[in-house]
Amino acid sequence: MYRAEKEAEDKEQREDSKGSKGREQGKDREQGKDREQREDKGQREDSTGSKDREQSKGREQGKSGSIAQGPAGGRVRKGLRCQICVGCGLCPGAAPGYRPAGAGGPGTVTVLTDSVFTGEMPGGLTGKVRLVTADVGTTTVAMLLYGAEGAAEDRYLAVNPQTAYGADVISRIRAAEDGAKAGDMRRQIREVLEQGLRRFQKRLSPGESMRLVLAANTTMTYLLMGWDTSELGRAPFRAARLSAVETELAGVPCFVFPGISAFVGGDITAGMYACGMGDREDITLLIDLGTNGEIVLGGREKRIACATAAGPAFEGGVNRGVWGADMVSRLAALRRAGLLDETGLLAEEYFEKGVLVGNVRVTQEAVRALQLAKGAAAAGIGTLLDRYGIGPEQVDRVVLAGGFGYYLRPEDGVQIGLLSAELAEKAVAGGNTALSGAWKAGRERIAGRGVTEELERLVNGTVVLNLAAEPDFEERYYRAMNL
Repeated sequence: MYRAEKEAEDKEQREDSKGSKGREQGKDREQGKDREQREDKGQREDSTGSKDREQSKGREQGKSGSIAQGPAGGRVRKGLRCQICVGCGLCPGAAPGYRPAGAGGPGTVTVLTDSVFTGEMPGGLTGKVRLVTADVGTTTVAMLLYGAEGAAEDRYLAVNPQTAYGADVISRIRAAEDGAKAGDMRRQIREVLEQGLRRFQKRLSPGESMRLVLAANTTMTYLLMGWDTSELGRAPFRAARLSAVETELAGVPCFVFPGISAFVGGDITAGMYACGMGDREDITLLIDLGTNGEIVLGGREKRIACATAAGPAFEGGVNRGVWGADMVSRLAALRRAGLLDETGLLAEEYFEKGVLVGNVRVTQEAVRALQLAKGAAAAGIGTLLDRYGIGPEQVDRVVLAGGFGYYLRPEDGVQIGLLSAELAEKAVAGGNTALSGAWKAGRERIAGRGVTEELERLVNGTVVLNLAAEPDFEERYYRAMNL
C-alpha cells in the first residue's frame, strides 16, 4: 500500500477506537424525533468536541483537505456541518485562499452576501411585521425569521419530503403526470413551510405579524402553486409561468421570486439580486452547484445563464455522508499523489476496492460520478464565457454559492479541472444567495418599496442558453470530464 495512505489508515483506525463512543452519541442524535433538538445537540457537541478534533487535526493534512491554514495563518478544523446550508457564516473553519481580504482570524469566515444583511428594518412597520425568508430546494428547505434589527432570530430546516418521488426535478415532473402524486407533492411542501411558520409564530410578540419571501427553482414553484409541470419536462422546455407571485401560506402573505426559465428559477434570480448583478458594471460569475447546477455570467449591461445536470455529486450523494466539496479535495489529493490519472482512472492496486483518503474510501464509481457532474459544470462555464465573448481573466469576481461553494477549496477545483486558475483567484464564498436575495427583497417590501418591476427587469435582461443546443457543448463536455 502507498506509504502515506497506510499511515493515514493506521491513525484513522486508532482514532476510530477512541471515538466510537462519540459516534454512537451522534447516531442517537440522528435518530431523535425532533429535528431542532438534533440540530441543537449537534451544535453543542461541535463546541464540546473541538478539543478532541484539534488533537487529531494532523492526521489528514495534505490528504483530505480537512485541515487548512486560516486567514491569519492559524490552523482551523472544518468540523461538523449543518445538513442544510443557510449561509450563516457560523461554520467552525474554512479553507484559505479565496476569502476576501481582512476576513479575520483563524476560524472566521467572511461571506460575500453578509453585506446584504446590514441596517435595521425600515421604519413604520418596525416592531409590527417580521420578515421570513425561505429557500425551497429540490433536496432541502431552509427558512429564517428576522428581527427588527435585520438579524436572523430563528431558523427552520428540513429535507424536502418530495424526495420520496425522486431526487431530481425530472423525476418530480414525471411523477406529477399523475394528478394524485402532483397533489401530494403540493401538500408536502406546503406542510413543511407551514410547520416553519407555526414555529416562528411562537416567537412573535402581541400585535406582530409575518411576511414571507420565498425563492425556489421553477419546478418547486410549479409544484408549490399546483401548476401543471408537464411543459417543463418536454421539448422545447419552456415555462409559461415565470412571473413573481403573490399568495398566502397559513394566512401569511407570501411573495415568490420570478423565475428565468424552466431550469433556471427564482432561487437564481434571488442570487443575482443579492449579488447586485443588475446594478454592477463589473462582471460576476455566479456558480450555484447543488442537486441542480445553475451558472450566471454578466453584470448590469447583459447576463447569460445556463443549467447543468449535477445530480447528487455536489451534495454528498456520491459517498454517503461525504460532502461534494470534500470529494473534490480528495480527488485533488489523489491526483497530486499520482494515484489518479487525468482520465479519472485509479491506480491499478486501488481500482477494485478504492483508496483510503483520510477517513473516506474513494471508489472508482465515486470518481466517475463526480467527473460527470464537474465536467458538465466546467463545460457550462466555458460555454458562457465564449458566448459572452470574454476570457476567464476578464471576469471580475466569481461567487461560489451554497454549501458546496462555502467549503470548496478553489485550488482543489483547479486541480480537477472544475475551475481555471484565473477564476479560482477571484472566487469568494457566496453563502446562501437565495436567502440573501429574499432578505433584500423583503426589506424593500416592508418599507413599501416595490421590487417586482426591478426583479422582472433582472429576469428579462438575462438570456438562458440551452447547452444541449450549443454546437460545441458535447465536445467541450467530454474534454471537461478529464481531471
